[in-house]
Amino acid sequence: MPCEEAELSTEFVPTEAAPLASGFGASALDPDDGRSSQWPTTTVATFLYARLHNFAAACQAMSATELTSFVNDVRHVLSDVITKLGGEIAQRRPDSVLAVFSNAPDARKPDHAQRGLHAAILVVHEAVQLANRVAAQPHLAELPPLTLAVGVHLGAAEVAPRTTGAKGMVHALGEAVELARLLEVTATDLHWSIATSAATNLAAAGRAEKGRIGSLGLPDDSFIDIVEITGLLPRKGSRTPPRMFELLREAIAANQQWRKRSTGGASTTSPPAPAHPGSHLLVEGYRVLRKIGEGGMASIFLADAGDGGPPQVLKVMRMDKDADTDVLQRFIQEFALLAQVKHPNVAHIFRQDFSLGHAYIAMEYFPAGDLAVRLSRPLDPRTAIDYLKQTAAGLGAIHSVGIVHRDLKPDNLMLRQDGSLALADFGVAKQVSMLITDTGDGDIVGTPYYLSPEQALGQQVDARCDLYSLGVLTFEMLTGGKPYHAASAQDLLNKHVNDPVPVLPAQHEHLQPVLNRMMAKDREQRYPSAQALLDDLAQRGI
Repeated sequence: MPCEEAELSTEFVPTEAAPLASGFGASALDPDDGRSSQWPTTTVATFLYARLHNFAAACQAMSATELTSFVNDVRHVLSDVITKLGGEIAQRRPDSVLAVFSNAPDARKPDHAQRGLHAAILVVHEAVQLANRVAAQPHLAELPPLTLAVGVHLGAAEVAPRTTGAKGMVHALGEAVELARLLEVTATDLHWSIATSAATNLAAAGRAEKGRIGSLGLPDDSFIDIVEITGLLPRKGSRTPPRMFELLREAIAANQQWRKRSTGGASTTSPPAPAHPGSHLLVEGYRVLRKIGEGGMASIFLADAGDGGPPQVLKVMRMDKDADTDVLQRFIQEFALLAQVKHPNVAHIFRQDFSLGHAYIAMEYFPAGDLAVRLSRPLDPRTAIDYLKQTAAGLGAIHSVGIVHRDLKPDNLMLRQDGSLALADFGVAKQVSMLITDTGDGDIVGTPYYLSPEQALGQQVDARCDLYSLGVLTFEMLTGGKPYHAASAQDLLNKHVNDPVPVLPAQHEHLQPVLNRMMAKDREQRYPSAQALLDDLAQRGI
């Protein structure tokens, strides 16, 4: 090993590191399972799980002599740095290792998170050196590259020493152990070299250099923030040459680039296949703050994009073998359509992407809620007219690029804190050439209280169906009630088709001609466009 590589393996080892098992004293032994008869101790420690990928392919291509040497090299790569940094092995397999870093008995303050992340970084460096040596062999050069994925998590688990038959090893069981394993899977799926929980990185007190962030969903529907580790930071007063830290950073970057190449990289047009099919919700680039809703097509989360800006809403749809492909297509289309529109009265969409079996859309968050919460009573007439104009302006913007909303209702009109209003939830929006019945055999898309006659009849729709729905909404804003009521959805649809346009109260009679045109049963008699509606309001001095 070159001298500078040797220094990387030894210079960074803290002198206060001590084996975890030293805190356990003598114990009675059970020769049958190698466990201690002493009850395990619940210990707060840092757990590291590392796995070398493409190990089996390399083994199959080697001769018996090469294989023996290779397996021994892997064992040293996965173990030596860990033990030098005071960690103990809890599980060792030919291609993986689970290690425990606990506090040294004489440590002045907890340092196991620092040593755990430190070890993860050095193990990646050693694995990259091994991968280079293997790839340098002509008969092995075409194999998929050896890559390492590491998960590191600080938490509580039950830890106990093993028998003398497994000297220096411990048993480790518990949630923190499983989270370290899940973080290794997460690193694999995201093409990271090292994934750790944000709390672990914080406990490491600036020892590790962090990269991207994300959120990982757990079985109990909670989330933990995760961080990518990209390098080691020098201690205060360190005399280690800066080049040593550059080598570690380069090794981590090379490892993840090899991982991307061996799996074809991430795609922006199709979802990546998770390495672990049962993995839970994982979104890179966002810290999920909480779940705020469940829609017909997606789960809704409030998230922090990590850029210092306001929170965003993530609409996340799972894509598994049971997913409705038609629903998924509409979900993805939502972003494709809205990405064309930049208007103050249309909700802003930040990005659409895939994340391990999920499709998601990141959109503007509206802490003030939607218009529905304000319609338990009539609105002030000036407010109602203002919302009418803003909604018409938003409709005009989407209609100009060929989008028909088709589900305009108070729940889909979001309020900003400055009083402005924005169209949102385009889950059923389609290009004007689509039929309303194209999402199923005779299925109706939209909300019956606000559906236009042509929607109720399953006819082809155009922008004028949204103007009808806006007329229904205008009546509700001015009166506090809906224009049509019925005992069944079918009866309600019949009223939209056959009943006359409702009559506004006397104080709003100057708006009756406007309502008559918006809610005309024959769409040819409606305003031809949202802009025509706005122009008419202006001419009437409204």
